[in-house]
Amino acid sequence: MKIRIVALAAVLVLGACGGGSMSGGNASNSVGVATSGVISAFGSVFVNGVRYDISAARLQKNGKSVTQSALAVGEVALVHGKQDRASGQGSAESVDVEDNVVGPAAAIDVAANTLTVLGQQVIVTANTSFAASIVPGDLSGLLADDLIEVSGLVDASGAITATRIGRAEAGEALQVLGAVAHLDATAHTFMINGLKVEFSTATLEGFAPGQPADADVVIVRGTAFDAATVTLTATEVRRADSERSAAGSGERVEQEGLVTRFVSATDFDVNGAPVTTTANTVFEDGTVGDIAMNARIEVHGTLDANQVLVADVVEIDHVAVIALAATVEKVDSANNTLQVLGVDITVDATTRFEDKSSAHIQMFTLKDVNVGDSVLVRGFESPAASGKLQARRLERVAPGTEVEVRGPFTASTAPQFQILGVVVDASNASFGGVEDHMGMTSADFFAQAPGQVVEVRGTAAGDVVTASQVRIDHEDDR
Repeated sequence: MKIRIVALAAVLVLGACGGGSMSGGNASNSVGVATSGVISAFGSVFVNGVRYDISAARLQKNGKSVTQSALAVGEVALVHGKQDRASGQGSAESVDVEDNVVGPAAAIDVAANTLTVLGQQVIVTANTSFAASIVPGDLSGLLADDLIEVSGLVDASGAITATRIGRAEAGEALQVLGAVAHLDATAHTFMINGLKVEFSTATLEGFAPGQPADADVVIVRGTAFDAATVTLTATEVRRADSERSAAGSGERVEQEGLVTRFVSATDFDVNGAPVTTTANTVFEDGTVGDIAMNARIEVHGTLDANQVLVADVVEIDHVAVIALAATVEKVDSANNTLQVLGVDITVDATTRFEDKSSAHIQMFTLKDVNVGDSVLVRGFESPAASGKLQARRLERVAPGTEVEVRGPFTASTAPQFQILGVVVDASNASFGGVEDHMGMTSADFFAQAPGQVVEVRGTAAGDVVTASQVRIDHEDDR
């Protein structure tokens, strides 16, 4: 199921979630906080489920001062400010977005959902937002050498799991954010994954010994790139800020990212920085056993004397395995709910709202969604076995008659089956598997589908979907 996203969509989500309520904060009851995570909404800005007022904040993107309109849902932001202890609402002093890489697209593999930019491998998933200027809103909307900017989370191998891909602005500097390796102080070169950086004439900033060292996380900018040798001639190299470097003494630290090193639940890294848990750590939406290599988690806590983040709370990120693309049947913005194909759906402050309808509302919220609108919702079942959907993303799309349903197969009486309680009639459908596309027989499908995620396309009459195509799916849902 292709996910096509308006990258500059914004939202004011009503209601509370992991970050607390939306009521006003009290400065006398506030604590300093440094947080990094994916922007899920605006109004002011939502990061890690917390609304941060940015009316007095300094906003920067890729080293330049910007206004809020230059920031986008799906970008990874570093926010420094204060958070009210009671309500959870924050007030930002600064919001900084640094793209992981800005440069020409190369090695685009639509089937594998990967590409390379400045020697950095980029992985596209169902959770990747695409700018409105990329049409269609997936990898097929890009051509080799298109100048793009990629924001995302880095896994243990150094690959970027993209949370947003947009087109670079005219005259924008090439950029890469990553860890220094194979430093040659004599030749003034180092590597960031597959990119060679030549920095003999670059301005250096933030390095106590005067120049970078292996394992330093840096931001490199330049204008000259040799694709044949995959070499960037740097004009600027500076040590990258993080939620840890931004945190003052005693301040709270919140970090969203992928587990990049794992020894045990008391000794692991998120985004390359050490984290530990204690007997008092609270686990939300999962258990301590869910912490594993490349798992996506959110950690809240404080830094100890060794700059290890001691977690008070660890939130486990759910895989958005379920998708519904159909017409809205009910909407209750006061209670943050809607209904599609008979499925009750809940949104919260972590839900990514984006409007791809002809209205193109920038400050798009659930209040803008009406009965009869066509939407694409992606999320996970919550509570477990409830038949209800917790939305990670809600996108309003252009009206259409075709519906799509994706999720775990539940057997009934063939040729019918169910997905999250939605009845699918596959009497006249064509069937496909992971490898054989649409060349599978009905009998083979029903034999192989149990325990699998399946995707259905067809039309709906009430809560029954009459399928035209049914296939076993292998899409990456991260």
